[in-house]
Amino acid sequence: MNWKMIIGVAALILMGIFVIQNMEVVSVDFLIWSLQASRVIIYLSIFLLGSIVGWTWKSISLHKK
Repeated sequence: MNWKMIIGVAALILMGIFVIQNMEVVSVDFLIWSLQASRVIIYLSIFLLGSIVGWTWKSISLHKK
């Protein structure tokens, strides 16, 4: 096994542990919106939104140069 596969398997195991530990449903209130969802879904949504914003910001800044 090479080191990339070992890191990938370790990351999947850690992600599985994270998902199992954060399955409870929580309520999120923001201004006038209220949402009830699994904590994992909320964390992943925030991560994806941040990734999209960061990627867009980087693309815009590279095109200005």
